Amino acid sequence: RGPGRGVGEGRGPRRSGPRAATRRGPGAPGQLAMTSQTLTYRSLLRELRRLLAAGLQPDPQTVADLRSLMQQFRLDFLNALDFPPKNPEARRHLSDKEIFTSQGKTELSEADVQKAIALSDQLDLNEVYCVELLQTSYLETGRVSVEAATGIYLEERLSLVESLFKLFEFQMLYAKEGERAVARSELLKDVSSFNLGILSEVSQDNKSALLQRLLTLMRKESAVGGGPLGSQEVVSYQYGSIVGSKAHFLQQEQVWLSRCFFYGTMIANASFKIDRASLFCDNVHSALSLLVDKCKASEEESAGKASSGQATLQQLYYLCFAIVASLTPSDSASLQSNLRHEAGKDAVLRDQMDSIAEGVSSGLLGLVLLAWGVLQVELHCTGGNLAQNPKWAAYLRAALKAKIPPQPGKPVDAPSDVFWYTAEGIFGSVTFGDEAPDMKDACANVVHSTVVYFLQWVEKDAQSGSMLLGTSSTYYQDDHVQMGQVLGSVLTLLASLYRVDLDLHVKCAALNPLMHHGAERQPESSTFVPLLDLYTSLATGTRGATYIFNKLLNPSPSVMGGSPPSWSGLYAALWEYCSLFKQEEIPAMKEDEATTLAAYLELLAHVLENGSPGDIPQWLGQLQSLDLQILAPHHRDFAHDNGYRPLFPLFFLQQQAIPAKLKGALLIAARSFAPISNASLAEQVWKFLESSRLLADIPKDGSTSMPIDIRYQLAEVEARAEEYSSTLAFLKLLNRLLMSSQTFHTMLHSYVRFVRESVLAPLMSRGYKDKEQKWDLARECLTFLELTLQGFNIDEVDMEDGKLVLDRVAPLQTLQDFLSRGPGCQAIITIIQTGVNQLIEEKHAGVSGYKAELAIESALNLLMSVFQRDVTAANKFNQVGPTYARSYKSMEKHMQHRDIWTILGYVRYHFSPTTQVLALQIAQILEERIPELVSILLSPQVAESSGSKSTQQLVHAFAECLQDSLFKPVSTGGARGPGTADEDTRAALILNLLLRPLAAKRQGPNLTHLLLGFNLEAGISNTHIDIMSFSPLQVITEALYQFKCHSHWPREVEQMLRLLSGLLSDPATSGATLELIRSLENNYFMDVLHVALIHPIPHGSPDRIYYIWQIKWILQIHATALHRSLSEVQQDKEDCGKLLRGLIGDAVKSEAATLPYCAILMALQLCKDALRHEKPALKQDMRLIHLQRQMQVNLLLSAPELVSEGGVRAMTDRGVVVYHIPTLGGILARFFKDLEVNCGWSIDSEERMRANEVLQETLRYAQSHNAFSQIAHAIQELLSSWEQLVSVAFSRHDSIAMEIQLAPTGCTGFQSLLALATASLEGLSFVSSTSNAHLSQPLARVTNVLMASVLKHTKDVVAAGGLYQGISSDTLDVQSCHKFFTVLVNCLSKPSDKAVRQHLYGSLIFYLLHTKVTKTPELPSIVLERYEDLDENFHFSSLQQLDGVHEILDQGNMSILQQQASRLVQALSQDVSDGAHFTRALALHALSMLVAADPLGTVLQEVLSSGVAAALVRDLESLAAGSLGRAAPAADLYTFKAVLTLHLEVACAKEGCLALASSGVVRALASSRVVEAALDSVTGPRHRADQLSEIAHLALQIVLAVSVGLPDSRDVAQHVREFLERHSKVLFSCLNANTLTIASVVMSILSQLFRGPNPLDPFFVAQCRGHIVSLAWDVLPPARIRDAVAGLREAAIRDFTDGTGVGAEITRLMGITVSTLECLKSMAQGEDEAFERPRSGGEWHARSHGKQLVTADLLERTLVSAQEILSDLLEVKHQISSYLEETHDSPRVLAARMARATEVEAFTASAVMVLEHALHVLFKIGAGDPDRVLPVLDRLLGVVGGQGTTVAKIALEPLHVLVRQFRHSLSTASRR
Repeated sequence: RGPGRGVGEGRGPRRSGPRAATRRGPGAPGQLAMTSQTLTYRSLLRELRRLLAAGLQPDPQTVADLRSLMQQFRLDFLNALDFPPKNPEARRHLSDKEIFTSQGKTELSEADVQKAIALSDQLDLNEVYCVELLQTSYLETGRVSVEAATGIYLEERLSLVESLFKLFEFQMLYAKEGERAVARSELLKDVSSFNLGILSEVSQDNKSALLQRLLTLMRKESAVGGGPLGSQEVVSYQYGSIVGSKAHFLQQEQVWLSRCFFYGTMIANASFKIDRASLFCDNVHSALSLLVDKCKASEEESAGKASSGQATLQQLYYLCFAIVASLTPSDSASLQSNLRHEAGKDAVLRDQMDSIAEGVSSGLLGLVLLAWGVLQVELHCTGGNLAQNPKWAAYLRAALKAKIPPQPGKPVDAPSDVFWYTAEGIFGSVTFGDEAPDMKDACANVVHSTVVYFLQWVEKDAQSGSMLLGTSSTYYQDDHVQMGQVLGSVLTLLASLYRVDLDLHVKCAALNPLMHHGAERQPESSTFVPLLDLYTSLATGTRGATYIFNKLLNPSPSVMGGSPPSWSGLYAALWEYCSLFKQEEIPAMKEDEATTLAAYLELLAHVLENGSPGDIPQWLGQLQSLDLQILAPHHRDFAHDNGYRPLFPLFFLQQQAIPAKLKGALLIAARSFAPISNASLAEQVWKFLESSRLLADIPKDGSTSMPIDIRYQLAEVEARAEEYSSTLAFLKLLNRLLMSSQTFHTMLHSYVRFVRESVLAPLMSRGYKDKEQKWDLARECLTFLELTLQGFNIDEVDMEDGKLVLDRVAPLQTLQDFLSRGPGCQAIITIIQTGVNQLIEEKHAGVSGYKAELAIESALNLLMSVFQRDVTAANKFNQVGPTYARSYKSMEKHMQHRDIWTILGYVRYHFSPTTQVLALQIAQILEERIPELVSILLSPQVAESSGSKSTQQLVHAFAECLQDSLFKPVSTGGARGPGTADEDTRAALILNLLLRPLAAKRQGPNLTHLLLGFNLEAGISNTHIDIMSFSPLQVITEALYQFKCHSHWPREVEQMLRLLSGLLSDPATSGATLELIRSLENNYFMDVLHVALIHPIPHGSPDRIYYIWQIKWILQIHATALHRSLSEVQQDKEDCGKLLRGLIGDAVKSEAATLPYCAILMALQLCKDALRHEKPALKQDMRLIHLQRQMQVNLLLSAPELVSEGGVRAMTDRGVVVYHIPTLGGILARFFKDLEVNCGWSIDSEERMRANEVLQETLRYAQSHNAFSQIAHAIQELLSSWEQLVSVAFSRHDSIAMEIQLAPTGCTGFQSLLALATASLEGLSFVSSTSNAHLSQPLARVTNVLMASVLKHTKDVVAAGGLYQGISSDTLDVQSCHKFFTVLVNCLSKPSDKAVRQHLYGSLIFYLLHTKVTKTPELPSIVLERYEDLDENFHFSSLQQLDGVHEILDQGNMSILQQQASRLVQALSQDVSDGAHFTRALALHALSMLVAADPLGTVLQEVLSSGVAAALVRDLESLAAGSLGRAAPAADLYTFKAVLTLHLEVACAKEGCLALASSGVVRALASSRVVEAALDSVTGPRHRADQLSEIAHLALQIVLAVSVGLPDSRDVAQHVREFLERHSKVLFSCLNANTLTIASVVMSILSQLFRGPNPLDPFFVAQCRGHIVSLAWDVLPPARIRDAVAGLREAAIRDFTDGTGVGAEITRLMGITVSTLECLKSMAQGEDEAFERPRSGGEWHARSHGKQLVTADLLERTLVSAQEILSDLLEVKHQISSYLEETHDSPRVLAARMARATEVEAFTASAVMVLEHALHVLFKIGAGDPDRVLPVLDRLLGVVGGQGTTVAKIALEPLHVLVRQFRHSLSTASRR
């Protein structure tokens, strides 16, 4: 709990970046970045705490840092609290509203000037410095506040003084070890040297600079804010709220100054040599002068008050102890004996002591005078009689005769000498009890040395009698002094000292004589009771308790006739009083006798409490067999009748007329007879308690008389006396019995009712002489009720007999009271409503604060226990029915808004971490149960001040609690009672509380938004987070910064990172959080990631799990930050570039790695390293199998049920199913016991040992399995975040990422994408080989994303004309491609799950497309004509080089395929056969692309060898079973389409055609219902038209490919004809201009049939003829094509870069025109009847045939249109050639022109084919009008014969020949 902890503990260093520096808030006095001097000392304190926490053996860097820090602040320590004073010149500058502070030029408003002046006047500070304070107040609290600035200033003062104390304290902690500690610690050596250096500094007046400065500051305590301003309230930045007055801050400053002076004096005393005597003496008499003045001031201040303040008392006794330490020899007496002697001879000191000796009114001054007197005796009376030197003994006599005023609450006749005051007024005070243990030890050591020094010298005066026994005339002369009073006071003081530090007793050589003197004077309680008190202190610990027990069991015989303390004496007195009361021989016990007995019983209780558990039963037996011969016979008979049982008199006397204090002592002694570890002894005490009827039954006959029991004692005796010792002891007894006993007893429900209704309910309304008793009673009551609930399972209660159960089961009574808001519930709420402000006030008052703190802890603890059961209990109670009049509700429904606020307010109570923990635990429950919690906290009714102010208090309170837990962790368990933790869990609880609303996705504003300081009024999404404003978020960033470079991170770091990730993911808070993360200096989270990645993976399972989760959240933060950033915003783009450089471009420097890889690759390697542990397996041993079967091990381990369902599994907080070890162990232990009994195994049986081995091995396996499962889950989550990070980087910000050089290779662009994809595949290959194969899915997905990005950018490069400008290795790198393809093929060849294979197939498809689209396009003749000389402007050499690159790439790919083709095709075929729909479709698609990408045909041969193609032909119908349903998934059709795609690729090769034809592919297609539906969809409704139309087109293309591939096959021709006949209706209906795509393929098939060598069925030909003729009339003449080409010619004349072309529709129309004419050509050669023929003699029919026949006129018009089309196209080509001669500044323009040239080239070829086919048909059937045809032919000869280039001539030569032949034929016919 710490010493009076300083209020101003600072929060440490601040960081500010450019964003913070340029931000100006409303009312801000300037635009300064927050590195003001006002933060210097708080930063100093934080750093000192951190560095000194390293202990004696820190790392060298810590030593260097501390050494530098101490030297940096050396002058600040020497000139402590020397702040710049007011300055008139500076004040004049303020009026200019523009001044220069330590940060530079600052502009001020009029309000700022007035506030600065007011602050300067209040604090007597320099005006410029006040401006900096105001700046700091704005940055830390969000407003320019004089109160906040004052609080910051006071905290700075406190921080500096406490920093000095920390340095002194560090040296004092190891002072006992002396030179050994200094020799082995460089850090301690530096600190000690620094401390001695500043303590040795001499001021100008030749005095100790530092110690005199401290004394001056303590004397001038009113220098800051005195007068009416002393009560001014100030804002404490540390606690974030108004915590007290300025005077309180200054009191704390005085306390820290006095502590520094005390420790500084101790260090100086042990270090100064004789040459420093003058400094030493100056320090002593200056301190003494100050002590005298402060004692007088304290007496005047406390006049009329109960006691002086806590802070005042602390200052006084630290000053006193510093002086006493300078006058008294200590452990290092040889170092300071000469100095002490010089001080003893100092005239100034002697004058001061003479003044004090005239009238000692203060116990502290008396203690100083005592030390001075002994020193004078040592100096002047050594070896002689003190009576001969009365001058020097006068000081000692004055000290011993001093009458100190009695302490508050003590009787007037209580001893009042120096020793008694020191024991009771100092060491017995609550103030001293609140000090830190080390401070207590130091103070006790000083006072004990003084007492030993006193005893050493005064007892040497043997001639004048014993001073201690009051017979020495030297000391007392004629004054009347009670015999033995001083001895009793010395014993009391020693008892107090040994309670602080028991080890001190070995230094007191006079201890045994003192105890002997005390034992010889038993009749006087003033000596005997202190002796018992001393025994009690010495009985601490097992060894001390054993010593004292045996000492009193066998006491030494008395020499002077006294009766030394003994157990026989105690029990003789107890039995005698029992007998006397039984025989009614005495009416009551005397008070002094009761006091002695109470001290005896306290000793007995302390001995039994500290004794060894194994010794207690033996001791109780010895107490029962004590020799009681000193008892009178009739008293001894009474004891014999009751069996001499030690417990009997303790309970019997409870109902007798004895003082309440003795009753309490009796019950406390009875409590010690029931140690927690011994249930049987507790049962005995239970029996005595119940038989004694201390709690009698209430009469049921209506009588109003109250039984004489504990209830009567409380109501009638103690309540009137306002003193409750017996009730308090009774409660402690009950609590001990509940903690010790294993079962609830029958009368427990009566005790519960008594505690709840008689003690707890009226607790706060009763009067108390000692306020501490109120809180003691409260704590014991609450602990008792909590113990009744401990271990109680409400689920196991049967409520059928509701009233009976409720009345007789104590826990149900407690729950009933709480759930109906009964008196007990109201009482606990009243206790909790004390509130944190009142509790802090009581704590500062020092009277009852500590007890109140413990009581409130117990109240919160009990409330927490109720919360754990209330919902179930309320449901059970309410199900009972109308038996109970009241309805029962869960606790939160009984709590008012003010109660909720009060509970959360206890988070501010920094004095007790346990209280904070309990408040946080309850807050978690309230947050979960109360949806409107934020509204409650914001309502003005819950707080004493305004809502915004209260909210700010709450935010700051949580921030301070979080900060303390992270940087100053303390134990929150131990003596505070049940239900508390053993480690500091406050940070974890706060972070968990902040995470809960985010995890549950509670609608904002929620508690997370409130506590993190989001602006709930302006809107959460509009919040701007000020990192300099104190909040939990600021503390989190500070903590992450502090832990960034540490080798070991606390587990709370993972929660912090998770919280930031959650805030980033929440749309409402993402903007503000992203801004916050970006404001952190030096790309903070990237540094954290790099540090984490180079840290070795922890070996322990919990640490390993947390480590992995921490990295997961860091990656998630980066991924979300990238996702939230917009590439269109310049600032976001820059931030993304910085972040991506850290992830991809910056190498993570690690000594372990051979190459410094980037963070992305290092994170992947981390996952691989973490997965190297195989999944644990249960040990299989033939010796144990039968026992495993008998103990049902395999059945237990394989059961999936959770514990709540009767199984042995449990769910962790992260959702991982693990074995519940306690449940599993309990079941196995039960099976083991059953086997042991049934089989009769002996303890040494070999079979029993084997069964035990099975049990142990099973539990070990379960633990290993749990660790493995949680690690695997953590890695899975890490991979998920890694996947998101890579995906968002290379999909959303791929352009930026591809420009960054990948570490360590330095590659960019496509190389970096392929490198990352390859690394991902390698990781996948490794993970797949482990027992965590399911973790390979994220890696497969990442590979897919990267390859999709590769393809996307490849297409962008192609579209930008990159292929025509030359392509770099960044775009197409052969080595990267081959490496990726090798790893990909290897992964595909191995078995893996469905999802992985799907992504791998996708990656393969993307890769093959990437290598395909980067190939050099076929150059049109236009290009070849214009650039035969390799014009350098065109970079034709680059095209040749690219061809070479592709040749190498293709060769490498083919080599890989040749090596892996068999395995690869086998794996793909397996998925084709057995895979799910989508997997099968992707496998088919990938297989198709592999076949197409392998010109050598290796893959095709493997496909054919595997039989997969043939099998798919046979299964065509089953593949799409159900695909025609109305709700059929598209995946079914996709699979069918993929099958057809593969068939088409196979059919493109001769051997593939043969395989497919032999498998009957055409026949299968003809009979397929899917194909039929697809063909029907072409002309039917548009339902699924896209998928089905593609299937129809593919089916027709397969038929065409087989027909073309096997033109001579009669079977193929037959099957094709059957296919056409089967679907003739649909296919022939498609022969029109509206279905050009299908019509073109159908016409190609028909043309192929007509050209074939096999005769066709006349009926089929006749069936086709009409449709062909109809199509011919539909598309001929090609007028639409002619018009489109004419438009293209006009566009080419204007410009050719606008993307204008003939269009897809015209291109398809040209295709069907070509196919139609080709078919007509075949029909004409077969003398078909489709054409109009001339009559005999060469004349044509005169009648019209309409459109039933193809006429010569139609063909002639077609010829005319085709000639015009060709002429226009040739003109377009000429225009394109002129464009290509221009300089190509833009690759994209070049690409557009090249694409257009390619299109025109293809279209020209089609136009030539139209002309050729038309001429062939006309040539065959003859021209109808030669005069119309001949001019066309002449024009054609001019066009095709006038081409000047070789390329054009070669292209048009066939047409040229045909035209010449046809013209010659026509000319000859005309001449005839």
